[in-house]
Amino acid sequence: MPIRQPERNWQTGTKLIKGACALITIAGFAHPAMAQEFTPYIAGELLLELENDNVISATDPDNEINALYPTVELVAIVGLTPVFALNLGVILEQVLEPDSDNYFDDLGLYVDTVNIQADFLDATITAGKFAPTFGKAWDDTPGLFGTDIAEDYEVTEMIGFGVSYPFRTATAGTHTLSANAFFVDTTALSESAFTNRGRVRLSDGGPANTEQLDSFSITLDGEDIPALAGLSYNLGYAHLSAGNGDEADENGFVFGLKHTSQQDNGWESGLNGEIAYFNNAGGTQGNAVYFTAGLSFEKDAWHAELAGSVRQIDLSSGGNETTSLLQLSGGYVFANDVDLTLGYAYVNEDSDNAHVVGVQLSRAFGFATPGAPDEEFDIPQRPATRQAIPTIVQ
Repeated sequence: MPIRQPERNWQTGTKLIKGACALITIAGFAHPAMAQEFTPYIAGELLLELENDNVISATDPDNEINALYPTVELVAIVGLTPVFALNLGVILEQVLEPDSDNYFDDLGLYVDTVNIQADFLDATITAGKFAPTFGKAWDDTPGLFGTDIAEDYEVTEMIGFGVSYPFRTATAGTHTLSANAFFVDTTALSESAFTNRGRVRLSDGGPANTEQLDSFSITLDGEDIPALAGLSYNLGYAHLSAGNGDEADENGFVFGLKHTSQQDNGWESGLNGEIAYFNNAGGTQGNAVYFTAGLSFEKDAWHAELAGSVRQIDLSSGGNETTSLLQLSGGYVFANDVDLTLGYAYVNEDSDNAHVVGVQLSRAFGFATPGAPDEEFDIPQRPATRQAIPTIVQ
């Protein structure tokens, strides 16, 4: 077993920050005219959620548990110069998977994003801890439980670089090309306060857990296409290098579509679908395929959602496992912007099934100091467990 070198990734992170700080100095002081016109700012959003999920019936009685838990998410951007900004994301949530009835148990606070962002003309460069682009169903799918399976392949809490550039045309819309190089965060930031979810170690293995910039993703996103009003798409490829003990590198491919429309009767509808395929999923010799689709309706303060997901895993040991989820939810947004959502989900995993009912209260608070750009902050859905690759049942 190789000797652990815990300081190695800290050195990499330090180099990233030192390089970024040097560029900040150049950008902030090499152009006095720009600096005089610019006002440093802080802007962001705070999301508060309180949710209760109750498995009212299951093939395995041990799975019939009730969980009441809060989730607090903060995203913020600190404008430092006309070019550079600092991005920060902090989450308080239940960080351990419950195995019995629990109420406000196992809450942990951790930093999932901290990086320097540079905007040069239309290009955006990110360096630090971030979520590389790959797929959107884990965020876009509507409903109280709509993202639960697609969250398997959200790539998050990585250290590295990302570059994106939008190609804007009057006739073909906007198409954004992004490229990212990264590895799993194994610094102290992979732990959590209050309830410690544990530090990720190089010896833990797993795709992209290499402490080297040898994993990458390339994505293309399109929107505002005049000939296809309301339609957007996303394409992506991700290569996650094998970690300690893995059998092979993982390669993932994803394609998704989303359409929104406004009806004459005041209803706004949304439809999204995404398919993702993984070769050597989880660093094994098995493959996995995901399909997720969602339909949403919204009018005034009312909203309703229907969503479903299917996951099929070809196990490296032979055979396969199929998991499906169907959910229905709806809610009302009160005058104080508090959203009350009720939901039901049916989950089937081979011969096991479960019926889940849930209720959620949520409220988002935006904030900005003078000089902040006028933009909306999208807090993405976050996985319930820290995982960058599909769950493979051995």
